[in-house]
Amino acid sequence: MKNYNWIEKIDGEQYVTPIIIQNDCDYLPGLKKTLNSFIADLKSSDIDNTIENEIESYSNRVIEVIEQYYKGNIFSAQDTVSELLSSFDSSPAVTLVNDCLAFSPFKDSEKVGVQFFRARLSDNVTTFSAKEMLHIPFNKRGIVKTERFSIPGLPCLYLANTSYGCWVEMGSPADYRFNVSPFELDNTQRILNLTIAFFELKTILFEAEDLDVTLDDKYITDLLKLFVLTLSTSFKVNSTGRTFKSEYILSQLIMLAAKDMEIDGISYLSKQVSDDLFAAVSGVNVVLFATYNGEEEHSKIKDHLTTDDSFNLSMFKQLLPCQKYKTPELRIDYSPYFNNIGSYKRQIKYQETEFYEFDKYIFGNWKKKKI
Repeated sequence: MKNYNWIEKIDGEQYVTPIIIQNDCDYLPGLKKTLNSFIADLKSSDIDNTIENEIESYSNRVIEVIEQYYKGNIFSAQDTVSELLSSFDSSPAVTLVNDCLAFSPFKDSEKVGVQFFRARLSDNVTTFSAKEMLHIPFNKRGIVKTERFSIPGLPCLYLANTSYGCWVEMGSPADYRFNVSPFELDNTQRILNLTIAFFELKTILFEAEDLDVTLDDKYITDLLKLFVLTLSTSFKVNSTGRTFKSEYILSQLIMLAAKDMEIDGISYLSKQVSDDLFAAVSGVNVVLFATYNGEEEHSKIKDHLTTDDSFNLSMFKQLLPCQKYKTPELRIDYSPYFNNIGSYKRQIKYQETEFYEFDKYIFGNWKKKKI
């Protein structure tokens, strides 16, 4: 049995995400500092030298991507990212959505399919149709703006695994503005997992040790590569009013490279939380690529999901307890991991919030619709 105690020699506190920086120009220096620090920690951790050397080379190439982009060598940057992803062909990096480590307990990944949610804001209490809750139509691509994993003009479908995840991503709106639809995928989607935060890395290794499971060197190397990519795409810049966002360069190039590899989407932790631990179970997002094949409105994504008209949070809160009480199975209930939201100073178990009850109400009352 392998011993993974080398991970204990690394101080994970300095790798908590999101990594907050003040200005756009701080991204590349911050990225270099973070990745170089991690490589230094690996060197002193007694990890296998072959793995350490491969991760050092990998980290240097990630930094090279940003430098190439800044120099205007966009095609070279894209080629480098494609090479960085080329070794990912199976778990833990690429799996079907219901088997993704982002959503599945390590010990038992096949309990119930993952529930997803998508939200839209309105000025008044309203109901959006199921069709209106899909990605921005192709004939309205002019309003598609830059997002962490999507490029202007290229629609994507962003989903969260709880209504709370949608709420924080949309800036914590007032209840009456917050409209949420349920989404269920058919598990044909291949997902690249960019949720390997340090605590997740440590948990996977120690659980393998506890279960007397031997992880081969490729699996460990892939985990560390995913951790490097997760770190590198988890910076958050405080300055506002920017039209260009350096912290989105790598994630957007990853999106394009993954699409070329016939990967359907990417999972990632919300960056709208104080600490990645508070997103690990109830703040996981997935972005699905809306591949264009001449359609006027929506991609073939719609053929592989079911959804429903939206539910309004304010209206939900007006219901009597007897109407709210629903008992559908939710995937997050099977997670053995810490599932609090908030911050270390003020946190609460997710299952003791109105968001959790809203999740259950939505999936207890939805009419599964195909678009």
